[in-house]
Amino acid sequence: MTKAVLVIGAGPSGMAQVNALVGAAELEVRCFEMNSEVGGLWTWTDDVGDCHGSMYRYHQTNGLNEFLELEEYSFLEHFGHLITSYPPQAVMLDYLRGWTKKMGGDKCITLNRKVTSVRYDEGSKKFTVVSHDTTTDARHIDYFDSVVCCNGHFSVPNWVPPLKGLADFKGRVIHAHSFRDAQDFKGQRLLLIGNGYSGEDIAMQCVKFGAARATIGFRTAAAGHDFQDWPIVERKLPTHYDRASGEFKFEDGDGLAVDCVIYCTGYRHTFPFLDEPLQLRTANRLAPDTLWKGIVHPDCTSLYFVGMPDQYYTFTMFDAQSRFVRGCLEGRVAFPTREEMIADTAEWQAREDEAHASGDHAKHHQFQLAHTNDACALVGFQMRDDGDLLIQWQDDRHRDILKYRDCTAISKVDGSRSLVYNVPWTMMFTDDKVSYLEWCKAKTLELVKQGKIELPPPRAPVRKN
Repeated sequence: MTKAVLVIGAGPSGMAQVNALVGAAELEVRCFEMNSEVGGLWTWTDDVGDCHGSMYRYHQTNGLNEFLELEEYSFLEHFGHLITSYPPQAVMLDYLRGWTKKMGGDKCITLNRKVTSVRYDEGSKKFTVVSHDTTTDARHIDYFDSVVCCNGHFSVPNWVPPLKGLADFKGRVIHAHSFRDAQDFKGQRLLLIGNGYSGEDIAMQCVKFGAARATIGFRTAAAGHDFQDWPIVERKLPTHYDRASGEFKFEDGDGLAVDCVIYCTGYRHTFPFLDEPLQLRTANRLAPDTLWKGIVHPDCTSLYFVGMPDQYYTFTMFDAQSRFVRGCLEGRVAFPTREEMIADTAEWQAREDEAHASGDHAKHHQFQLAHTNDACALVGFQMRDDGDLLIQWQDDRHRDILKYRDCTAISKVDGSRSLVYNVPWTMMFTDDKVSYLEWCKAKTLELVKQGKIELPPPRAPVRKN
């Protein structure tokens, strides 16, 4: 009997899920995407505020693309030539779309369809899904046997309590979610709340494009990066804003006058379309609360979540989780009791807490690999171990935070080494995909002609389920 399956969202995790399901016998797969294009986080829009996107202009990947590369679809296969390890955002989006087209997942996707309600009926064992066509304003009601939530968790800002006195600050206050173009901050003095990856990257982007200076405020400890002669410093968060002086004040009495405050405090997992019994509430952690294997809702084993953990692994983890979901839908996974599922999650979270307490990033990504593969083993699959690439990435960043994007790496899919672009990141002021790819193609042909590289032969298509 054919099962009707709905995938909610066509970002990287949703694309992975439709690609995993599209060839499955006895599964009728549909995907509803609220936006007018696929790609999720990797699409760019100048819309701000109540919108899904959080991408900003001129962004080059801040992680090696080699640990994003999918085992069955190399960058070389997609582009036909080598690229750099930290390409512009539009290049990664192009790659994702190529993968989805190759696998046939694109045929399952309905654009401009926003899911507004998902309810489950225990009697019929069916989900009632209400969706809204954002172009015609039409309302649709559909019924599904299973639902997979792939709506991501980088679109709803996690606003932390404001600094004391912030209401008196007359400058601009935004969350990183609404940061779109570093050129908008040319000549400005910035205070960034939070020193995670987005805080450091937005600070560097703004100074690169002409911001006067950027102060990155941390709560517990500085990241310790050396920004060299760039006007970027890390300081413990100010205690308050002083209206009289027009400055943010620090514990030592120093004052800081700024034009804009940017909160880089992460995002919240939200599922406004899910009925209350189906809700998932979790902090951003490697082993999310509630979910068995980080994927299955213990109160409704026909409801799945892909891409919900905090992330070291991304595309390859989404692919691995999606294969696990397929195994569940095909009846290849025996679900334990609800109590056993919750106990299993608690056990993994205890292991995660130990890894976190160690302060060792390697233990974090080793944990994510183990947790993901614990699920995948149930369907006869294993996610690729990219621990060495993650360590290389961390080492490159710590060696020189301004130059790590100019480093290269070797593909684990086809063994090719990435290119070094002709302009260093600190001097690259464009994100134009066409000119970037034209240069990469010409450079690849030049290296081949000079006998400096030999491209691997095309591989026969393989799909492991």
